[in-house]
Amino acid sequence: MSVAIVMKKRLSTFLIGYMAVASMFASAGDLAKAQEIAVGYIEFPPVFSTNEEGNPEGLLIDLAKMVIPKAGYRWAAHSRPTKRMANDIVNGDLDLWIGLSTLPEFENTTYIGKPVVATIELNAYWLGDKQPIRRKEDLSGKRIITLHGYSYGGWINYIQSPINNVTECRSFTQSQAVNMLKFNRCDYLLNYSGPMKNKLKEIPIKALKHNRISSLEARFVVSKKTKHAQQLLKALVTAYNELLSEGHWPPQQ
Repeated sequence: MSVAIVMKKRLSTFLIGYMAVASMFASAGDLAKAQEIAVGYIEFPPVFSTNEEGNPEGLLIDLAKMVIPKAGYRWAAHSRPTKRMANDIVNGDLDLWIGLSTLPEFENTTYIGKPVVATIELNAYWLGDKQPIRRKEDLSGKRIITLHGYSYGGWINYIQSPINNVTECRSFTQSQAVNMLKFNRCDYLLNYSGPMKNKLKEIPIKALKHNRISSLEARFVVSKKTKHAQQLLKALVTAYNELLSEGHWPPQQ
């Protein structure tokens, strides 16, 4: 083989490598200049939570870490109480929520993605020989422990309406809710499976019974007040579908 051919091949290899590295730096540079979006989350382990170092973590935080940069955006996460998070999405102080899209505040104020990115199981929990809760009407005449700020997919409206004869035992933390049930202060606790499993590790309850009420669907919810909101949603959905096709989501059990 001639020296000219060898040199040509080496030059070609060098150029290919150089272009690949340059492309990587260009992508990193583009991302650094990209629009930053404010992502809201709530303290709802293991779906969302803030760890001891003050950093967000959880199932849907992991999704955000993958899907947002893949869509070409930078992001910062902000923990909020549920009601404030919803209001901040509406007024544009937050750009994105990855979670339940059925909150009443979101109607006509947000763009909602079609893909269901995760399901969140809502259960009723109780002690003793009580009947399962399968529909809202089963709550009538009962004392129901609820967590402040949860809409329970709309069930909270039924619970709080006086005509339905439901006694609401409102709690403000997971620990308070579980202890109220453990010491028989009310009849049932409505809670989501992930947070409940975590809390039962700290506060075990013997002979606890439960049944599933519903599986609530999590989607991308983008504030209409966000700059280029529809473009953001489209990019997120495209990136999410790519994660699916690449096998990176959902996480393997």
